[in-house]
Amino acid sequence: MKKRSRIILICILGVLIAAHLGLFLFPFKELKEFKNSPYSTVYYDCNGQLLQISSLEDGSRREKLEWKELPKELKRIFIQAEDKRFYFHNGSDLPALVNALFQNLKHKKVVRGGSTITMQLVKIICGDKDLTVKRKLHDIFYAHVIETKFSKKKILELYLNSLYFGQGATGCASAARTFYGCSLDELSKEQLCCLAVIPRNPTLYNPFTNRHNCAERACALYNRIYHKALTVNEFEQFLPERAFSYPFEAPHYIRDVAAKEASADSKSLTLSINLELQNYAERIVRDALEQAQGSRISNASLLLIDNKTGKVLSWIGSADFFDELHNGQIDGVLVKNQPGSSMKPFLYALALETKTEDGKPLYEPSSIIADIPQEFGDQKLYIPSNFNNRYNGPVRFRIALASSLNVPAVSILNTIGVNNYLEKLYSLGFDSLKHGGELADLGLALGAGEVTLKELVTAFAIFARDGKDFYGNQIYQEDTARIIASILSDKGARALGFGYSQTFETNYPSIFKTGTSNQYQDIVALGSTMDYTIGVWMGNFSGETVVGKTGSSLPAWIAKKVLDYLEEGKPLTSERQFPEPQNYVRQKICSLSGLLAGPDCPASVYEYISKDSLTTKENCSWHQKKNGELLTLYPPEYQQWARKTRPELQIKYSDSPLYIKTPKDNSLFYYSQLQKEMQAITVEVFGGTEDSLYVYYDNEAFTQVFRPFCFTLPVERGNHSCTVICGYESDEINFTVK
Repeated sequence: MKKRSRIILICILGVLIAAHLGLFLFPFKELKEFKNSPYSTVYYDCNGQLLQISSLEDGSRREKLEWKELPKELKRIFIQAEDKRFYFHNGSDLPALVNALFQNLKHKKVVRGGSTITMQLVKIICGDKDLTVKRKLHDIFYAHVIETKFSKKKILELYLNSLYFGQGATGCASAARTFYGCSLDELSKEQLCCLAVIPRNPTLYNPFTNRHNCAERACALYNRIYHKALTVNEFEQFLPERAFSYPFEAPHYIRDVAAKEASADSKSLTLSINLELQNYAERIVRDALEQAQGSRISNASLLLIDNKTGKVLSWIGSADFFDELHNGQIDGVLVKNQPGSSMKPFLYALALETKTEDGKPLYEPSSIIADIPQEFGDQKLYIPSNFNNRYNGPVRFRIALASSLNVPAVSILNTIGVNNYLEKLYSLGFDSLKHGGELADLGLALGAGEVTLKELVTAFAIFARDGKDFYGNQIYQEDTARIIASILSDKGARALGFGYSQTFETNYPSIFKTGTSNQYQDIVALGSTMDYTIGVWMGNFSGETVVGKTGSSLPAWIAKKVLDYLEEGKPLTSERQFPEPQNYVRQKICSLSGLLAGPDCPASVYEYISKDSLTTKENCSWHQKKNGELLTLYPPEYQQWARKTRPELQIKYSDSPLYIKTPKDNSLFYYSQLQKEMQAITVEVFGGTEDSLYVYYDNEAFTQVFRPFCFTLPVERGNHSCTVICGYESDEINFTVK
């Protein structure tokens, strides 16, 4: 008998185990999909201020809380309200189902469902709310399936994170936020009871539209659980007054940067952005746009980063995210635009590091660059001009950069090579230029290639970081970065281009560079202190040109105001100062020639001279005294500029060998029937030891000219040659007219 009983018991256990295993292995496709359903991500700023809570595809919010994060009292209240024997059944509660059946028969309608929390979870997972016997049996079966797959803790966690409360709130955490504007652990027992009754019927028990219904049911639940005797009127004080207004801060930043860091089950992210600073920057941008009324400027973007870490402190993609008229949802921080002259510091930095064949610096801060009308290229000529259509003759490297002169920049790029410059720009992170950068050719010197504001700001920070990028790569030498910072902070050097009244003058160490695209579509300002780098773009996403001038002050005004907010009032410690270059010494130079100042130089300045070239640096030969009179003799390359703008200047014509400056050898010209009698090819010849020049056109004597050597040739179809002879020197070019 005992043996038989033992066999029966084993069989029963075997059946139970098999049944349990069968339920565990039973496929539940909807459950797998439900487990992977998305949650909202909660975004905080660096100080813990709420920035945003992302919404799901249907517009609702569903914040996630783990079991340990769910308040103990919340679990107790929901279990008491929905399923008292939750911990004592395997998915369905037979006494509750029987009781519900008799209640429904007595009232001849459905007044109770008898569903357990697990059965309710099945309804949420499957999304079917039909009140049929078939549906109830389905819920019972799959509730048992869930109970075999998950622990009670996990089931309750999923349930509390998935209940729908109306008002676009899914889950208890989002319900607490939506109805009370706080987290769950901040709610009282009375408020938790209020939340607990809403999912029964989110419309009937909506505390905003049906306050009495909600209060009545919540009060009854509270009194039953806590053995109190509050009246409904007394309980109404615990109901919420109005729905929480969800913040929508830094939308472009969160959409385009932070969202990439969020995984499907992310709960929260603390970002580097500073909300107080973000709000201040937004106000300044709005103020600037108000000032820009009448200038056809409709939008602005701003990016501010920490120079030590590269982290974003403020990111404004547009002035108003919801401004459809001006394409507010476009992110100007990531849009590619022509940055204009704001790119020049990167070119000049490369120039400082370019060496001659004997290893000497090709350019130094004291180097003289000719700011005169020039033609660059061969068949495809590039003829730059300065923004004010004036030319300044010989200018020092420092002044050319600080005053943002165009011709010297193109001259530098023509010397060091477009490909060399592009490679340096790639190393700086200008990936945008990898597609189409070469097409800009010499126009790269003036910012003709399209880049993003993010690339600009990240690259500009390198000058405050001693030439290192945020990955630790030494992109420029320390001294190079320090020289560029010295130039960009030099108020006197900026005066030639911008005057002495300058928007970006600060009471703390700072550097700035502005830029405007050649069609006045984009105006840009970059600024840095030792701690921060900021970039500002203004214009129109539609591409409409703005009314203004090169180097418009509005972006610079924004940049300065934000840096003022961060820097002013701080003590002027050494850490806030841009450091001095180590391998340079300050020497007195002639302000005109850039050579070491001599006794006859009427004006001199102190400038950085590299230690490598100090011993070979020449004394000024431009200023000489003859018979007590001070003479200023310019090199021959300035003869054309002097003839047109400063005829009183004296040129030292014999200071260079004879050569034809323009046109270039193998140039190509086109003949036109229009105004053919006015067509001519201008020839400019420099150098030579004599004051007269003999010209031969197609090997035949053409003319004789005297200083300065400038003449014209006829425009005739075919291949031609021009030979010039001055004393014992000669030069020749060939050109074609089609």
